[in-house]
Amino acid sequence: MAIVKVYAVRNKLHRAINYAANEEKTSLERLIGYAANPDKTEQRIFESVLNCTSVETAFDEMTATKRKYSKEDKVLAYHYIQSFSPGEVTPELAHSIGVQFANECFGDRFEVVIGTHLDRKHLHNHIVVNSVSFLDGGKFRSTPKSYYNVIRKISDRLCIENELSVIDNPIHKGMHYAEWKSSNDGKPTIRSQVREELDEIIKSSYTMQIFWKELERRGYTVHRKGNNIKYTSIIPPFGKRPIRLDKLGNEYTEKAIQERIIAERNGIRTMSPSQQKKIYKYNGNLKKVPRKKLKGFQALYFHYLYLFKKIRKKQTPQRVSFFMRDEIIKFERYQKQFKFLYIHGIENAEQLQKYQTVQEQRIEDLTGNRKKLYTERDKTNEQAEIIQQISKINDTLKICRADVRMCKAIFADANRVKEKYNQAQKLQTQAMKHEKQSRTKEVVDNELKWRSR
Repeated sequence: MAIVKVYAVRNKLHRAINYAANEEKTSLERLIGYAANPDKTEQRIFESVLNCTSVETAFDEMTATKRKYSKEDKVLAYHYIQSFSPGEVTPELAHSIGVQFANECFGDRFEVVIGTHLDRKHLHNHIVVNSVSFLDGGKFRSTPKSYYNVIRKISDRLCIENELSVIDNPIHKGMHYAEWKSSNDGKPTIRSQVREELDEIIKSSYTMQIFWKELERRGYTVHRKGNNIKYTSIIPPFGKRPIRLDKLGNEYTEKAIQERIIAERNGIRTMSPSQQKKIYKYNGNLKKVPRKKLKGFQALYFHYLYLFKKIRKKQTPQRVSFFMRDEIIKFERYQKQFKFLYIHGIENAEQLQKYQTVQEQRIEDLTGNRKKLYTERDKTNEQAEIIQQISKINDTLKICRADVRMCKAIFADANRVKEKYNQAQKLQTQAMKHEKQSRTKEVVDNELKWRSR
């Protein structure tokens, strides 16, 4: 089963593709070097070029093409990653499919570098395509239309021809890969949250008018079909972009919603579509955290994660669950932050800043040492030992940079977590107080009825 992803390459690569390029030199030259990295392609056996002389000259030839047509800015190239299921394909076949794929998609007009990497359980091709055509200077522009109608179709066809599996239900147009992956794993997403809430509203609505009013009452912005609006869409209060109802599934079109409301009104009970999907179980167990008094950030995150557990088990009032719906999606992110704080013994902002500063200094020192090794490598013939040292530094740099990113993420999220947790606790207290008052009133009313008899 081949999955194809695409990234645009500019002057500096976006953070989302830092893993596919040198983190210090994110130029097109470095990306081409990575696609044919000898450490990942078994002595450069599984590499090919199209419309270039060799991998070594590919960058110069691509640059010359851009210079010839005065198109050296904006998107420099497109980086495609074609991944196969573990154990399903041999290195030779994976590379052959990658070359055929690149040739059919770009071979008639563009310069391409193809490298098959064998460093993961799933073999994968890195394909770097010059954005400017050597033939006529025209620019290739990757769009959702070209991806689904050309790129995906060619990749799937080549897999079928070679008796490999393909995705039966491909990612829906307009759905980000990360969202599809989370949905496929049963993890909460914005769309799954919206589906669950729509199911609740449908059950409590007697007519479509009541359905629309209840949506607006819950904070949704509704754009109805008609008056220059082609499709009905909604913007959830915990989202920023409109979501078309028909993109949520066949059960959520206006016609399907109306039919479900009529069925509910007539007493026909069916399981909600959102309940038919597998329920995601959060990874990790808070009970496994060693018994010790948690303070500061650690205590805050621990109690916040525990609140998530209670919400998913429906052990909190509905008002709390409704208030926290946008936060449930971020559970794994907060879980990683708590683990980081706990492992490194960080309890407050001062300790977090100190740790970040130490890591940033390590990055600076390691980068300086690596620069010296690069210079030394270019001056000597015995490169094996130096390359090994550079590789170790790169591994350490990767960890240090990840730690710095985590520190910054915690600084950005901690205040939000604290505010949300306090508000959720306040709502829970109010709900419990209201429930207690309701029970007391019920007892008094029952006693009065009994006495009146």
